Amino acid sequence: MKPLSEMVRAVEPKLRAWWDHEEQKTPCLLFTGPAAQQRPVPDTDDLERYWFNVDEGLERAMRLIENREYYGVALPYHWPDWGASTFAGVLGARMEAIDKQTFWAYPCCQTLEEVLDVEIDPQNRFYRTVMEMTRRSVELSHDHHFVAVYPMVGIADILAGLYGTVPLLVAMAEQPAAVKAAMEHIKRLWLREFDAVQTLIESAGNPGNINWMAIWAPGRTCATQEDFSYMISDEMFREFCLPPLVDLIDSLDYAMYHLDGVGALSHVDTLLSIPNLRAIQWVPGAGKEAVPQWYELIRHILSKGKSVEVFARVEEIDNLVKNVGTRGLLIYTSVSSPEEAARLLERYPQEE
Repeated sequence: MKPLSEMVRAVEPKLRAWWDHEEQKTPCLLFTGPAAQQRPVPDTDDLERYWFNVDEGLERAMRLIENREYYGVALPYHWPDWGASTFAGVLGARMEAIDKQTFWAYPCCQTLEEVLDVEIDPQNRFYRTVMEMTRRSVELSHDHHFVAVYPMVGIADILAGLYGTVPLLVAMAEQPAAVKAAMEHIKRLWLREFDAVQTLIESAGNPGNINWMAIWAPGRTCATQEDFSYMISDEMFREFCLPPLVDLIDSLDYAMYHLDGVGALSHVDTLLSIPNLRAIQWVPGAGKEAVPQWYELIRHILSKGKSVEVFARVEEIDNLVKNVGTRGLLIYTSVSSPEEAARLLERYPQEE
């Protein structure tokens, strides 16, 4: 694997143009493939060991990085990831490992007033594990890989993890002021923690940063989200979710939004109105992946000056580019061989 600084120099012009929604000769392509030389990846069916043994977890992460080839604008990175409820666990929710992909968070607050007393407890075993993994990955990361901030997700998502999804929906109708106060408290914790973890990551001295979507940026970046939003109207989204979301976005240099599922499409125009939001990642959901049905949505996002990340099969890329253009377009794809990767990059060179 090449030194990270050399890899960044190769992709920086392309990704700067994407973030700034400038003209691009070709779309950004982000994909990886298996390296020629593979080393065994540590594994276990013991979920306690899989999630909480930092030695093995870190070795697993490093092996996965080194077992890949990086194509287009892809860069090696490690995302310490315990699932979407990670920050709820950091704040005290009881966490249960379901399998090797999923943690469930069980609420720890019976009232919204209790949420106002939630703080990060350095003695919390879950938090200690998350931070030890992050610290040790940072120690290994200089000129080798980027580290992304562990999952912190949206403020309503976090509140639902602490208080419960159904109780939160009811409270939005019956106790709006209490909900807003709880979200404001969580937002302050989010901003403080993101800054602390990002400062730790930046101590490695790597150029720029990376978000959990594996997209490099010249400054601080995060993929914000509110998956909770598919359950509420855009009016409620604007009332409850938008104010803290704007504050999170304004705290970042390169902010994007993870738009997940057709149920969240009612919020697209609200999101596109956020001045400092640079890009949107569109994830249509299971059974709706075929790209052609989303050309109009993609064009709409691009027309508002926001860049977009989409997922596409190799055979979908040519028609996607013909229908939406290259400006502001980043495509995440997968290939079956180095030869297929070479053919794709020959059609869509990544040099600007």
